[in-house]
Amino acid sequence: MNLDKKTILAFLLIGGVFIFVQSSFYQKMFFPEAYHQREMEKKAPAVIQEVDSVVVPPPPLMTSPAVIETVPHPVNDLWAGRKDIAVRDIFIETDLFNARFSTRGGTLQSWTLKKYKKIDGSLVTMIPEEFAPNFGIQFVTREGDSVDTSFWPFESDAQAEYRLSDEKQTLRFVHPLDNQMMVIKEYTLHPGNYTIDLSITLQNMGSLIANKTYLLTAPSGLASTEKSLSEDMFYAKVAVAAGGQVTKIEKARAAVQKESGSIEWVAVRTKYFTQVIIPRSQKGEYVLVSGKETVIPEQKNEKRKDFAIALAMPITRETANDQFTLFLGPMDDEYLKSFGVGLEKLMDMGYKIIQPFSIATLWMFKKIHTVVPNYGLVLIIFALIIKIITMPLTNKSFKSMKRMQALQPKMNELKEKYGKDPQRLNKETMKLYKEEGVNPMGGCLPIVLQMPLLFALYTVFRSTIELRLQGFVWWIKDLSGPDTLFTLPFSIPFYGDSVNALPILMGVTMIWQQKISITDPKQKAMVYIMPVFMTLLFNGFPSGLNLYYTLFNVISIVHQKYFVSDVNIAAPAPVKGGKK
Repeated sequence: MNLDKKTILAFLLIGGVFIFVQSSFYQKMFFPEAYHQREMEKKAPAVIQEVDSVVVPPPPLMTSPAVIETVPHPVNDLWAGRKDIAVRDIFIETDLFNARFSTRGGTLQSWTLKKYKKIDGSLVTMIPEEFAPNFGIQFVTREGDSVDTSFWPFESDAQAEYRLSDEKQTLRFVHPLDNQMMVIKEYTLHPGNYTIDLSITLQNMGSLIANKTYLLTAPSGLASTEKSLSEDMFYAKVAVAAGGQVTKIEKARAAVQKESGSIEWVAVRTKYFTQVIIPRSQKGEYVLVSGKETVIPEQKNEKRKDFAIALAMPITRETANDQFTLFLGPMDDEYLKSFGVGLEKLMDMGYKIIQPFSIATLWMFKKIHTVVPNYGLVLIIFALIIKIITMPLTNKSFKSMKRMQALQPKMNELKEKYGKDPQRLNKETMKLYKEEGVNPMGGCLPIVLQMPLLFALYTVFRSTIELRLQGFVWWIKDLSGPDTLFTLPFSIPFYGDSVNALPILMGVTMIWQQKISITDPKQKAMVYIMPVFMTLLFNGFPSGLNLYYTLFNVISIVHQKYFVSDVNIAAPAPVKGGKK
């Protein structure tokens, strides 16, 4: 290998790229979720210190879901709840989900999505099997008793089963404490969407509850639904919207964290699914969040994050009555926008500079998909559209490269004439570029303009549910994940342990394209350096992104070989006064 200045510069640039991708700036710009999580971990002591000042005692839900059954019940007879009411389950089925409610606490026990499957073919179940009852009510009495109505049996006249097709269904749960006081919960389910309307009434109980506040709890968190637990948990977090701002809590800490303010909604999410509580009648007072991390040995000792959340609601009257909208479903931007409360901020669309490209890319994918059923074919069409849009720039880039090649003899003459005077050489070189109308960076323009699009594609393919488990052909079963052929028994630095086909094909097309573009023998090393680097970098990326890049390279090769390769640029005249 001839290590001339350009080759050495190329090695330095590649080394700089490796260093740059480890920098805080790069992580913050292109991987904001991971960066934010690390920053939250650094600030952990301050967060815990703030939580220690919470006046309301942490409710039972803030313990581990595995031991929630052992939480002692209040000893005060009034708040112990009646024991003479039978407990039973109520099943709801619609075209979108299967749900199971229980008269024990009037709570939601199970929620299964019928249109989404796991990698093994089973239906996605959002509430973990080791569930704790969801949407229970907790409060502290003036005597200091901690009351959790999730364990109380509620009366209900609902049937054992319902099959909803056209009409909504309301389930009413009532727990009478005495002749005047009772807890009433009403769930209204809709057959055409994933929402539940919840009404809570604490009748004649306002003056008996301390701090004039009760908690609506969701202690179960969400079950992991993806093949890669680490990938699913990378996106797992709690989001709290207050005063127009959204705070995201990504670290599952056992210590209770408190987010105060005018609460507009609170949500817990994984990579593709979310559970949301939206107070409708009045804003919430604060949110309590706790969590834990569990090592899963059967999944390479990866950690699962479980979050418990509780929304505190103020009591302003002796009989409190509040309305809520509950959502348990996919992280679909159209669904989330339809609520009109900014739930779309739950979506991970990349850094702010990338978000417009991500949103436009997803919109275009959806529009093409309305007429093309396969997302792999959508990618081919999308690559063709992008190529057509960038074709004028590509033609200019190719002409610029040709002109630079034609200028090479003249530049060599300048080097011979002014080689000992770098400043003069630089001045004369720039003068030459100006006289010949050449932009030395013109060949890089299409690549630079495509970078935001590539980052947008990475975001869209990695985190939007439209592409989840969407296959293309043969071995490409999931465009949102790597197209793994087999897994090695060891890990290779910068590559990993999975051998994926598309990154290799992408590297081959890059080498082919580089051989067509680079004709200078001194730059021969660049034909292989960048493709190898990109193959290593893209190995763990979603197969959809690698498929797009491979297709775009193939289209570019055809365009370059058959449509612009015949461009001839006349050689410039020799430098005046230079060697003949």
